[in-house]
Amino acid sequence: MGSVRELIRRSTGKDPSVTRSPILHILLGLTVFAGGSMFASEPSHGFAYFGEPKYPKDMDHFDYVNPDAPKGGMARVAGIGTFNNLNPFVDKGILALYIDPRIFSITHERLMMESEDELATYYGRLAETIEVADDYSWVEYTLRKDAYWHDGVPVTVDDILWTFDAYKNKASVSWRSAYRDIERLERTGPWSFKFHFTESAEKTGQLIIQTAMFTPQAKHFYENRRFDATTMEPPLGNGPYRIAEVDPGHKLVFERVKDYWARDLGITRGMYNFDRIRLTYFFDQSVMLQALRAGVFDYYREQNEKSFHTAYDFVGRRKGLFKAETYTMGGAYGMHYAVVLNMRKALFRDIRVREALTLAYNFEWANRVFWHNGLERNNSYFVRSGLRARGLPSKEELAILEPLRDRLPKRVFTQPVGLPKNAPYGRNRDTLLQADALLSEAGWVVEDLVRVNEKTGEPFAFEFIVSRSDFELMLTPYVDNLKRLGIRTVLRKVENNLMVNRLRTYDYDATIRKFYTFNVPYPSRMRSQFTSQYADPPNMLNYAGIKDPAVDFLVEKIARARTEEEMNTAGQALDRALLWNFYVIPDGHPVGRHACYWDRFGHPPIGAEYMRWSGFPNLWWLDEQKNARVNAGIAEMDTDRE
Repeated sequence: MGSVRELIRRSTGKDPSVTRSPILHILLGLTVFAGGSMFASEPSHGFAYFGEPKYPKDMDHFDYVNPDAPKGGMARVAGIGTFNNLNPFVDKGILALYIDPRIFSITHERLMMESEDELATYYGRLAETIEVADDYSWVEYTLRKDAYWHDGVPVTVDDILWTFDAYKNKASVSWRSAYRDIERLERTGPWSFKFHFTESAEKTGQLIIQTAMFTPQAKHFYENRRFDATTMEPPLGNGPYRIAEVDPGHKLVFERVKDYWARDLGITRGMYNFDRIRLTYFFDQSVMLQALRAGVFDYYREQNEKSFHTAYDFVGRRKGLFKAETYTMGGAYGMHYAVVLNMRKALFRDIRVREALTLAYNFEWANRVFWHNGLERNNSYFVRSGLRARGLPSKEELAILEPLRDRLPKRVFTQPVGLPKNAPYGRNRDTLLQADALLSEAGWVVEDLVRVNEKTGEPFAFEFIVSRSDFELMLTPYVDNLKRLGIRTVLRKVENNLMVNRLRTYDYDATIRKFYTFNVPYPSRMRSQFTSQYADPPNMLNYAGIKDPAVDFLVEKIARARTEEEMNTAGQALDRALLWNFYVIPDGHPVGRHACYWDRFGHPPIGAEYMRWSGFPNLWWLDEQKNARVNAGIAEMDTDRE
């Protein structure tokens, strides 16, 4: 297939051997700034990955909130399993929901928070201003002087410095690795500090986003406490809620902080409206759903399509007291789920074999039978993203793809992306016939109803490994389809720890994985998933074993994009290259996500352009009139049951 070095030479007319790292330093003429530059933008209230922030410094509120939402009442939610830890900085124990700063925390504030209706744009929370070096070698923040911990002590630069040291030296491995690109943290004034990035760190806006999500802890709180130990003592926070009650393993109650320091700021107006949020754990999902239908708690985000279409037909919903709504996610899905073919195995190295196996997969039948038509086919690695390829390549894409023509399948240039659709009933006879022809062309013929290699007589056989029951269900009819092609397969379900170890060492023929790509892809994650340098080292995300210089080249184009248009164009080109190489067999992504709840609440319209969730509980509020109606309805149903 050639090398990336050659691709760069052909695309730029330059000799990449003059640099230490051609991929990173001369890719298509993109300039990589030298570390240590003193130039920087002006201090700002926000940071946009591309362009400028939408909202001004004196914003009244975000457009996607109800600025006049009433305060008060309780929201009751549920978790499955249990918890025995309230410290998110250790690997031990089972952490309770709603307190992990990396995922979703209502008890602690970050330096900045992301807007829900812009592409990768962040506004100051604890930080009043941000200043970014033009070469991304450092970023400087200034703290708000009126930010306080829940005990009334101000949030200071001392807290920032202490927390950074604790994350780097005392927290779990995942926390330490998250800050490996930061060389040091410097105090630059009474209320300001600067993150300096390592010389080896890739200088993109992702570094700035990484620091924007930095969540400080209270230095004085940990003077007599261990930072690296599990605990059931509620941590001292500075966010809109504090933990008020703890019933270990069973229940947490969060209460709204009445004197929350950010309550009057435009960036929080219309948010955090419930006085209390009660989180109750259930050991079993079916029991949890019974409790939801009985009115024990109020809200659940259903992610199983079968459950959504079968588990919510009950009296409360029929009476209009309970809602099961579908909303469209604004965030990218990536390649939501796909069957991965491990090209480290010789069996899958022929593109005709991979295409044949893809054609044999009857997505439409499985979608109807198993998922109640709740999925759409993953005809992209960048679903719901500007990087998704559509139709034939644009002239901008062709400018990128043309130097790679000899190294890409011809259909990248001549055919729109997208897999053939099967009828949702019966067999996918037409695509099975196409698969049979491709396999025969590749030297795999049928003898005595068994597909064998016409030269060696070796049977066409391989194994699927999965660790989830829904994956097992998804693959069962596919195994039957492959049998009709004379292919012998084994579907093996293994326990999760074994699955993790086999993934780490690529010890599988085929399996099912999800490929995250996001609206603005993380360069390191893209490389780990798709590029040659990560195909052989263990514990990487290149599950298919992709080794393609053209793919490597296109990934770097995305990583080095300086505008949203550049990023999207390069992404569309990469999307075509990946799809037409048939590295995976795409399954589907949800048509929408599902909010299932008793109709006690008001909420803004769900689904801002880049919103990845329903907004519950942060943007919702209790509607007293609806609440009274639901309470009366549940009481009436209880009486009827008696």
